[in-house]
Amino acid sequence: MSDQHSQAEEPFLKKAVNVFMFGVPILCGIGWIMGVPLQLGLSVLSGNYLALLIGFSVAAAFIYWPYGEQVKSYDYILAFLACAAWLLCAYHYEEWLLNQHERTLFKVSMAIASIGLLTEGVRKTTGNGMAVIILASLLYGVFGHKAPGIFEGAQNDYDALFMYLYIDSSAVLGFIIMVAGTLILGFLILGQVMQASGATTFFSDIAMASIGHRRGGPAKVSVVGSSLMGTVSGATVANIMSTGMVSIPLMKRNGFKGSMAAGIEAVASNGSQLAPPVMGATAFIIAEYLEMPYSTIVAAAIIPAIVYYLFLFCQIDFYARDKGLEGLKKSELPNLMNVLKSGWLFIIPLGVLLFFLFVLNFNPAKSALYATLSLLVLALLKFRKLPTLSLMYDCLVQLGKPFVMLVMICGGAGVIIGVINMSGLGFSIALALSDVGMAYGLFVMLLLTAFASIVLGMGMPTSAVYIIVAMLLAPSIADMGVPLIAAHFFVFYFGLASFLTPPVAIASYAAASLAKADLKETSIAGLKLGLSAFIIPFYFIYNPEILMVGDWPDILIGFALLAIAGVLLARAITLFSSEEYKTNFYGMIDLTGSLVVGTATIWLGNDSVFIYAVVLIGAIAIILGNRFLKSNEATDGELE
Repeated sequence: MSDQHSQAEEPFLKKAVNVFMFGVPILCGIGWIMGVPLQLGLSVLSGNYLALLIGFSVAAAFIYWPYGEQVKSYDYILAFLACAAWLLCAYHYEEWLLNQHERTLFKVSMAIASIGLLTEGVRKTTGNGMAVIILASLLYGVFGHKAPGIFEGAQNDYDALFMYLYIDSSAVLGFIIMVAGTLILGFLILGQVMQASGATTFFSDIAMASIGHRRGGPAKVSVVGSSLMGTVSGATVANIMSTGMVSIPLMKRNGFKGSMAAGIEAVASNGSQLAPPVMGATAFIIAEYLEMPYSTIVAAAIIPAIVYYLFLFCQIDFYARDKGLEGLKKSELPNLMNVLKSGWLFIIPLGVLLFFLFVLNFNPAKSALYATLSLLVLALLKFRKLPTLSLMYDCLVQLGKPFVMLVMICGGAGVIIGVINMSGLGFSIALALSDVGMAYGLFVMLLLTAFASIVLGMGMPTSAVYIIVAMLLAPSIADMGVPLIAAHFFVFYFGLASFLTPPVAIASYAAASLAKADLKETSIAGLKLGLSAFIIPFYFIYNPEILMVGDWPDILIGFALLAIAGVLLARAITLFSSEEYKTNFYGMIDLTGSLVVGTATIWLGNDSVFIYAVVLIGAIAIILGNRFLKSNEATDGELE
């Protein structure tokens, strides 16, 4: 299907196919979230629902990501076969699950066809990277027993492997796809209704009216907008390609170099996957994987996200000051009071969401649907008219495509998880890393784990990055006595850092294409702007208090130390790159102060509150003491 044609030009039959392919799984998902089968007394297992969901999603992948410019007959044939194979699984799920040992030719054929078409659906929707890993995992599942050393896996017959992947609740139809079909779906619906009703525009206008006039204002507004959109959308590159279309040209018109503007957009969009409450849907996966309350994961993510964006904001501010860049004129900005007056109703659904989540302790997916319902009612009151059929159709298509992509990602991740479970690879790698930790210490093991997380994450979708690194790498860190939540956040952060790490650096390259900037310069700028993503994870291990683990005094001290160290490091990076200051003396002062403050909990221990206070006061003195630096910074130069 070509996206170049408007929805109005689409023939009726094509619209009907769209409504059916997207509408059925979404309606089934809403019904499952709200417990409709249980209320009707129907005996429906989770596997029945999930197999149906995958069937329609794989079919949609063949139709909406065709092999040519237009959908051909063979696209429809493959879509039909994929849907039929998975719907057959849905129909026979309970019987086949209880009789996995009965591997008839028909069932094995359906299993191989289903997994093969699912893999191709993943390739179509997300690119070659994840599909290659799925194929490699399938080959390993069959031939892994011949691999050398720690990579030697258990021997599995191909028919047993594919039946396990096809039908077992620990593989494709496991908790990962359940998260996509419930928690993620609920928040995708909320995000789509927010966008259609104008709520996202309201929040963007608030950011523009509040900080658009400040130094480097367009870049700061871009950070706010990208973080808000990305935390719901769940895709770094998709967020860059949507918000960056507006933010990058605006930054360039304000005087930001193209590579710098692209780097800011890439780092801001990637950071949105770390920002609560949604974290690009990964928060739900982490909560399910760790069997922890969703609220615990959200609370743990707050301080690291604040420091991440504080570091980015400081670099933007210092860069703008160094280059003499001012904000936008107030005449070009919306009036804050007028924005609040026209859109204050949009704040209420967020309150509804938080009330159901944290006061009534409802399921997050159901809470999101209730917030969506409240938003729909408020939108009706505000606009005093029902949405048109055209608007509802557009919303369905705009919701359906990212949902299909997420189902493909989680389904593909289920294949990888299933192979890891059957082969025992996860246990072998965890044991090997634990041996490294015992022999060379925790820090060396963390460096190896960080490197492995970055390599595994290159070119992978966000949710899939976490799933894979969590399965393979997090257990070895936890075995060293590190809190489990800290171990998982460590690999999650480094998995996401792969989006900024050359040679792939997919986020930086996507932003560079919009900015028409040099890829190398953009990648370097992205690394500098996103340097905190490579440092904060080590803080999780040595100072788990910033994940809300421990007492409040320790949490506040860890937060203060990390925040001040981040501010000092951000200014040091700018000073080292400045053409105004011909010496690196001031940069070295800030860098030294950042290292001293950032590592204070290691070399001071846990019972030195008074000394911590002295360190913090000294750090603040460095920040304020450098005010004597010239205020008339250069208007040219660049952050290379």
